[in-house]
Order: sequence, then C-alpha cells, then structure tokens
Amino acid sequence: MARGTWDDFSDKWGFSDGAGVEQRDFDVRSTVTSRLNGLPEFNAARVRAVPYDRPGAHNPCLIILLPNPNHKTDDQLLTDWTTNKTEAVQLPEGNYDVNEIIYEAYDQLEVELELAKSKPKIQLLSDRKRRCR
Repeated sequence: MARGTWDDFSDKWGFSDGAGVEQRDFDVRSTVTSRLNGLPEFNAARVRAVPYDRPGAHNPCLIILLPNPNHKTDDQLLTDWTTNKTEAVQLPEGNYDVNEIIYEAYDQLEVELELAKSKPKIQLLSDRKRRCR
C-alpha cells in the first residue's frame, strides 16, 4: 500500500506501470485535482489539473495538466487533448509542493476511512419494525 507521488499520477508508467493502482489512489486523485485547481498559481497560469482514466495497459490513474485559457470543462479539455488539439503542460511554478498536497490527501483519506469504521451503525426504524413482526 505505497502512496503515490506526482510521478505516479503524471506518468503512464506510474504506479509500477499501473499494477500498483488501488481504489484509494483514484479517491486521492480527486482530492488532489481539486486542490491543485484551487491554487492561485494554477489560476494565474490558466492551467487545469484533469483526472484521466487511461484505457488499456499502463497506469489508469493519471492527472493531466492542460492549458485552459477559455475556461473549458474537463471533458472538453480531455477531448481536445485526446484529439491532439492541445498538449499537456508542466506544473506551474509557485509556492506549493505537489507531493505534499498528495501526501495530505492520502492522510485525509485514511482519517475519513477510520472515522467511517468507528461510526456506530444506525439501524433504521423501519428495519426494527419489520423484525418485530
């Protein structure tokens, strides 16, 4: 259960060529793209981090950085990228550490999973009534 790094999320060979990808990596990717897209550096550079489920072999859990000067949706950006109308870009320079953002997202997910395990199961009133009959 190794944690992914920026290299894992941004390279088709990441996560041991996809063999090491787990569901939690997809969950973390969602948090990471949201946080990256909220950074002032991304907004100033007009860059958007877009989750991409790569089909076929290799790493299916990618984050693609795409130029977004016209405020397109993620689907529109991916369509442009997959049809070679635009090219991926590098991380914008700035005062952030992308791997720290990723590690914090894994930490947050672990806390949420532990909380979900420790919450008492709430039995619905309708379930109790059915059993009493």
